[in-house]
Amino acid sequence: MNRLEACLILQSIPGMGMHRCVKLVSHFGSAKAVFEASHKDWEAVEGLGQQLCNSLKKWQLHRSKIESQIELLQKHKVQTLFFGTTDYPKPLSFCSDAPLVLFYRGNVTFKKRKLISIVGTRRNTPQGKDFCKRLVKALKPFNPIVCSGLAKGIDIIAHRTALENGLETAACLAHGMERIYPTNHMQTAKLICTKGGLVSDFLPNTPFRRENFPRRNRLIAGMAHATVVVESGVAGGSMNTADLAHRYGRELFAVPGRPTDKKSGGCHQLIVQQKAQLLSDPRQLIEALGWEKTPLKAGVQKALFQSLNEQE
Repeated sequence: MNRLEACLILQSIPGMGMHRCVKLVSHFGSAKAVFEASHKDWEAVEGLGQQLCNSLKKWQLHRSKIESQIELLQKHKVQTLFFGTTDYPKPLSFCSDAPLVLFYRGNVTFKKRKLISIVGTRRNTPQGKDFCKRLVKALKPFNPIVCSGLAKGIDIIAHRTALENGLETAACLAHGMERIYPTNHMQTAKLICTKGGLVSDFLPNTPFRRENFPRRNRLIAGMAHATVVVESGVAGGSMNTADLAHRYGRELFAVPGRPTDKKSGGCHQLIVQQKAQLLSDPRQLIEALGWEKTPLKAGVQKALFQSLNEQE
């Protein structure tokens, strides 16, 4: 059993869930080590329960299905990042519901990189588009990876502006790598693969459902050091991403609009609830994160002793 097989089998066990997967891998050191442990070892893991221990014992039942999924991953030339490795996005590894394996296509490395997520409504205003573009341009000197969800509106504006400014961008998908949604963003997705990457934890041919999007949103919130909500109503995907970022203890920023603008209602709510910092100028984000274009000059040690003549 290789590492990919072990991760996929562990995640496929009914009732396991991402939280318990992470707990088991952290406890035993690797997904492979989980299956090398005894039933007694599994029972010693707090919160696992007898029922899941019995399911773990039958892990061989899932192997044939996993083998066919691995063949599809190879067919679509999908690469993998494993939880606990240095290439895995470090902020995401601190989330209790992090996937054991991330699938990606493209040319991007997350190791020791700054990462900012930018999200917002699918029906943005001209003001929202302008702020999003100014924000990404202001981030250029610090060379972060700009992350979003490839959706219409603010998401795709963030991705395209990043590409225009020579920045890497990561698009988190709510489905497997064999498709692109929405289909009219196919060309942008191809460009992202040359200067960034497409990221997902969904296996190929996973049924495309609405409930996939909250699972996708946890990647957008969890991968980033900070999340910016440019425009959003009081409900929707952007607010879900913002709530996840807040729950993960990440820096969260919201761009204010006019009091009567429904597309800014969610941003105002985040600010009023003190979940997000108000962001009216891109420079505020840079200062809040402690990013400086030029390092502070080293202090000069003054002389401890003065040279005095005999009279002095």
